[in-house]
Amino acid sequence: MVTRVRRRNSALRRPVDLLISMSGFSPLTTILAYELIRPRRLLVIYSEQANASVDFIASRVIGPGRLRYQDFSHRSVEPTDPQGVYREVKAELDRSATPDDRRLSAVIDITGGKKVMSAAAALAAWQLNLGICYLDGEYDQEFRRVVPGDERPLLLDNPTALFGEQEMAAALETFRNGAFGSAHAQYQDLCEQIAEPVRARFMRALSELYRAWCDLDLSALPDRIATVESALVTYRDLTSETYDRINEQLAFLRSLTTEPPDLTRLLVCFYVLGMHYQAIGRHDFAALLFYRTVEGCLARRLELRFPGFSCKKADYRLIGDIDDLTRAYRRAMSDTGGRGSAELPTDVDLKTAVLLLYALGDDFMSQAGLHTPSSVKSLRDLAAVRNDSVLAHGYRTISPAQSDKLSARAKHLLTVFWKLHGPPADVQTLCQRLRFVDTDR
Repeated sequence: MVTRVRRRNSALRRPVDLLISMSGFSPLTTILAYELIRPRRLLVIYSEQANASVDFIASRVIGPGRLRYQDFSHRSVEPTDPQGVYREVKAELDRSATPDDRRLSAVIDITGGKKVMSAAAALAAWQLNLGICYLDGEYDQEFRRVVPGDERPLLLDNPTALFGEQEMAAALETFRNGAFGSAHAQYQDLCEQIAEPVRARFMRALSELYRAWCDLDLSALPDRIATVESALVTYRDLTSETYDRINEQLAFLRSLTTEPPDLTRLLVCFYVLGMHYQAIGRHDFAALLFYRTVEGCLARRLELRFPGFSCKKADYRLIGDIDDLTRAYRRAMSDTGGRGSAELPTDVDLKTAVLLLYALGDDFMSQAGLHTPSSVKSLRDLAAVRNDSVLAHGYRTISPAQSDKLSARAKHLLTVFWKLHGPPADVQTLCQRLRFVDTDR
């Protein structure tokens, strides 16, 4: 019978390193499970009332062509203690190892033993990602076992492989916390485990896209965008709101894949990522991105007002008479209490950009509320907070309050800049639409 069943069921011919079998008063289910699965090792878990079964099981599974004594073990548990089964299974897995360090192949046989033991064994399989074996068939009430010859083995993958809802929920929580690399790894595992992996595949692709976005890995975006687009075709369970929002994000990110990227949209990208890091409590990273937003708005305003001018290698002749500009720059530095060289620098940073625009009486400065000495000094002091941070030039940690101030200033300057140089749309609405989705539906 065993040979016939094994021949019909290809799943029984897969190698199994460890079989863990619940045993009750009848040892036959454990012996039959061993014969059908033929594991390399066997652990029998039984209650003290059924300890007579252990010797009988050992006499049938140990011997030439079968198990060695060292490959057979048994543990007694209190049947009413569901944690006892879990502890014994977990301990056996921790002790076990494969010769080639691959993942251990283990199956739990839940046929025998008391019902509470079988229930605990099934829960252990769920928790520990193990397969489940159950011998079905017509039950003989008198002998308390399946009628010999009527046994039908049911081999079930771990419940995660069938449904995966708990693991999908855990992966989504990781995703919501902004740990997109870890979320990608979790979804990758789920893609290989669950029976219907369409949602996991989509979230795997979205996690990888968001990770590249967070890392500002612009060169990786085209492939990541294409992968998400492909996953969107097969995943039909997104709400129209989430679907539209993701498509808006993809369109925005494409503008960052050109060479050079759309610099106006790059400022929006800095601000959106700053909001993301601020929301998850990474205020030092948020501060850097808000600083980049402020600095970029000022520098980009100079470059757009004076075509050909570059803040990376400043040619002040494109702005006007160098002597006149130098005098205005020095006067602006004196008025606002600035320090440093009174000469025009080759590389224009935030402090230089704000002084140049102030000296020029630029419209951007008046609209942004930076047209007075005190307002310029206030911006410079706020920039010093970022410069003193541990991720910049100092050793201090950015506080939530400081992060809020940088965020507010970045938001204000980006709004003014967008009105002057962006498309006719509200930039703050755009920023909200670009924030990472937090759902898989």
